[in-house]
Amino acid sequence: MKRFRTALVGAAATVALLSGCSVDGSAIKAAGSESTETSTDLFPSQPTPTSSPSGAPITADGAFRISESDNARVVVTIIEDLACPACKAFEGAYRETLGTIANLPGAAVDYRIISFLDRMSSDDYSSRAANASHCVWNRPGDNTARQDTWLKFHESLFTKQPSEGGRGLPDADLIALAKAAGANDVADCITSKRYAAEVAETTSNTMDQPGFSGTPTVMLNGQDVDIRSVSTLLEQVEKLLPR
Repeated sequence: MKRFRTALVGAAATVALLSGCSVDGSAIKAAGSESTETSTDLFPSQPTPTSSPSGAPITADGAFRISESDNARVVVTIIEDLACPACKAFEGAYRETLGTIANLPGAAVDYRIISFLDRMSSDDYSSRAANASHCVWNRPGDNTARQDTWLKFHESLFTKQPSEGGRGLPDADLIALAKAAGANDVADCITSKRYAAEVAETTSNTMDQPGFSGTPTVMLNGQDVDIRSVSTLLEQVEKLLPR
């Protein structure tokens, strides 16, 4: 099932992202400054999907895997905070490309949602939104339908992203967005913060990683990549896939 439209490629698709959301409150360098290119002959060990209580595949590092393939060899990892304005900008620029990658045989896109920006709201919105993301994902049912529902919810959270410095979306709005995406049975999960521990663990583990400085962070098979244009990431993935 194709989840996105075909990605834009070429010079017309080149974008310069906003500065990122950093762990110390200062702006991270914008995409397009110095970055590390990924070697095309390396295949670091990839996080193995495990099972959540509903049986949904979640990787060992706490990511939601979007893929057409059961055994992905090439994995793009996106680390985001749902309260991060730069992540919203990133999604607007790269969503179609990430969808194209997820549809390639042998490839996957892992979304690792963290919550280090609670300080930017007065009601821990970052953690509440991340918990809601888990609630939408961890529902029983077909995995393809689960991925589609989660992606719709994920997109809606960025579309409705509140301004920094005030209150985030209330739980009632998170529940309404989840229902609109197709998750009709997550109200109790959202209001009870059922996955607060999982969110905290993923956030802590991510922030403890050497070199992590903020969101969005993008990796290809565990290596930082240059994402100055929407075509670059897709091209690097295609080079790594078997021909």
